[in-house]
Amino acid sequence: MKKLLLLIILIIPWYFLYSYNSFKSTILTKEEQVINIKQWDTYYKIADEFNLNKNYMRFYLKFNPPKDLKAWTYSLTGWLSLEWIINSLNTPITNDVSITILPWWTIYDIDDLLTKNSLINKGELIEYNEKNIITLKWNYFFLKNASTLEWFLYPDTYNVNPNNFKLDDFIKKLLSNFDKKVIKDLEIDSSSNDFLDNIILASIVQKEANQKDTLQETKIIAWILKKRLDEDWFLWTDATICYPYEITSDECTPSFIVNHIDDVNDYNTRNMKWLTKTPICNSSADSIEAVYNSEDTPYYFYLHDNDWQVHYWKTNEEHVANKMMYIK
Repeated sequence: MKKLLLLIILIIPWYFLYSYNSFKSTILTKEEQVINIKQWDTYYKIADEFNLNKNYMRFYLKFNPPKDLKAWTYSLTGWLSLEWIINSLNTPITNDVSITILPWWTIYDIDDLLTKNSLINKGELIEYNEKNIITLKWNYFFLKNASTLEWFLYPDTYNVNPNNFKLDDFIKKLLSNFDKKVIKDLEIDSSSNDFLDNIILASIVQKEANQKDTLQETKIIAWILKKRLDEDWFLWTDATICYPYEITSDECTPSFIVNHIDDVNDYNTRNMKWLTKTPICNSSADSIEAVYNSEDTPYYFYLHDNDWQVHYWKTNEEHVANKMMYIK
């Protein structure tokens, strides 16, 4: 009996080791295999993909600890064993992907974009902004009086490598782009007393103008808003209403605006005079230039029709009389 027990004790580890080695080296497939790794996925995703024994998988990972798994879609070809697949998922991706930050976006839009592309976890950009704004002021002078990075995350298309993406590097790339295309190219003095006011107004112009508007048309809209401010009018811009609710641009729907149009806060320009407390989005160089070099006109009112063509009027009576003609 003792001999039998001893034999079993000797056989079990040998059998387990043999099974484990077979498990490790077994060819799982000869076909191309696409594996979509999402946020929070672990290496057990491979076990699910190929119906593998998770106990062996756990043993393998314990004695062959892999690098952190990066969310991405991997295309694997060849004679695929478990060992080969895991090593392939650790291989750096060399192809960059394009990330487009749009004008009129808020920090919540950018956070949402980076999250959907599996570059960050949701809310990570918001947290980064809160923790790093003070440190970054030393490197970017235009941030001197800013309370957030959001207004200076320059809208453009950026190439990033998902495998070695670092949020800190990406944000610095956006800020450097703002420095080049706004501060340097437009020759703007960020130390002037009206710099932030102009950035605030530019963000409102960015939201109020349309993508189809020419720079000249955007300059007229900027002039109208500046003239309203100078003559102590309400700005009356509905585009500012959504900002304090920390939502994305897609969530800022006409129905949302209608439901909050009478709210009293530092961003509803229907019931407060002067500028909003802060900018309400990022701004392109054109919108900022439009504010600094606005076009002098006799108009006080503007409206985009159903085809996004902009129209201007001198009086509110003209504006009201023609409103129904252009919006159907």
